[in-house]
Amino acid sequence: MQMMDWISEIISGSFWKAMDTLIENTLNYMYNFLSQVIVQPTDPSKYIQNFDQYLKGVQFFAGGLLVIFVIWSVFRQLSGVMYTDEKSMGSYFIHITFAGALIYILPKTVTLVFLPINMALINFIGSVGIDVSRIDNTMQTAWGGIMQEEFSKLMFLILIIAIFVLGIAGAIRYIETLIAILISPLVALSLINNSDGFQVWLRELIAIVFTQTIHFLILQILLSIIGGVENITLMIVLSIGTIAVGLRGPQILRQYLYRTGTSSTLVSSLGSASRLGMMGMIVKR
Repeated sequence: MQMMDWISEIISGSFWKAMDTLIENTLNYMYNFLSQVIVQPTDPSKYIQNFDQYLKGVQFFAGGLLVIFVIWSVFRQLSGVMYTDEKSMGSYFIHITFAGALIYILPKTVTLVFLPINMALINFIGSVGIDVSRIDNTMQTAWGGIMQEEFSKLMFLILIIAIFVLGIAGAIRYIETLIAILISPLVALSLINNSDGFQVWLRELIAIVFTQTIHFLILQILLSIIGGVENITLMIVLSIGTIAVGLRGPQILRQYLYRTGTSSTLVSSLGSASRLGMMGMIVKR
């Protein structure tokens, strides 16, 4: 019996020692991981080599499809079947010209408009909130307060896993942003036939890009809870709940955009402005 107790004690001691080592090693590089996927600006070329070449290839392909559509439209015009849907030649010209311009404008819109706005929001939140670089010290302090409590160690390990899941969600958001940029030239072609492809893309783009802002805000709340709640169990439960809310960020944004019609308003405004500009150019000529 004493032998079994001795073996059990050795196994238990080894388990808790291994857990301590795992947690301490994880805490050492937590900030660098979260900073890369949540805090730092989204740079399409930072981790993906030849991203600009991929984008140019998609733009060239979309331009080729646009040329094919123009040739097909001319053929239908000569056949006398093009305008059965009561669209004028001027309307088709504006749609084709607008789509051709957006093949090159949409990717720039993401990188020069949406991503900078997203970073401006993050910088504003950071200026009035907590310095996220303190997450290592905050987590180390919390860990130091529970090192002698075995149950709290398990709870703390769950919290660390949840934080890394948040980081993985940030990495997914990064890749989704790259995909949204790459497919934008093809999305521009949907404007030729007034399909809803542009609206869907814009709605998804807003939800994807500004998910980083939500994740950063969640990180701020998380630091406040970890550093301010003294009860260890309550702190861990609140922290995990906060992360769960952060993971639902994209769904919340999509629901808001669908219900309020924000993306439809943006598309209508962009379309009206561009068509007025084109009509003005035609009149001047």
